[in-house]
Amino acid sequence: MRGRPFMRTIKWKPMDPSLLRALLLALFFLAGALAGHLCAVSWDVSAQNAMSGYLADYCSVYDMGGVTVSLGSCIALYFSYVTLAFLLGFASVGIVLIPLVSGIFGFLTMYTISGFVCCFGRPGVVLAMGALVVRLLFTLPCFFAMAGAAWPLSTELSTLSFGHGRRSAPVLYGSRYFLIFGLCVVILAVGVFCERLLTPLLFRMALESAAL
Repeated sequence: MRGRPFMRTIKWKPMDPSLLRALLLALFFLAGALAGHLCAVSWDVSAQNAMSGYLADYCSVYDMGGVTVSLGSCIALYFSYVTLAFLLGFASVGIVLIPLVSGIFGFLTMYTISGFVCCFGRPGVVLAMGALVVRLLFTLPCFFAMAGAAWPLSTELSTLSFGHGRRSAPVLYGSRYFLIFGLCVVILAVGVFCERLLTPLLFRMALESAAL
């Protein structure tokens, strides 16, 4: 009895589209993060001095027990990316803009972290984490969940807009799409509360640890 060749016994399964989209969005985020780091380390002396002065004032305000971010600014920082991804799910241009938003998110995040490092050296990593860790714990998962749900819908709209899907069924926005957005809103609202409560404490602890 002849056995089948080994390679014929291997069945290659196609990659889950949702996983592929998540990987692509993560790659855009990482590409933006790399660009943010390169932009921060390319500062000239005058720009670095100006940023060092700004961050020193930022640190001193927290050191005195103040809170620099207003409630309105905090809400904008938490909800902007998720809300934008949600709205882009209703536009054909979202096929391009959703990955771009992911890249911008990565750019600004790493630009901030690299700014602390360029100004304060290794202690800057601790300071950056004290300032950003709470926000990123809430905003990153919510953004990728919302963007992952919005991107295929905007892709379908783009296909219809360019005439390749005239005979296709219309794009349907099921309850799952709105449920994801609603859950993100609840989670981010909790995140805003935690930001106001915990970030000043964490940042003052980071200042003490960095001994600036």
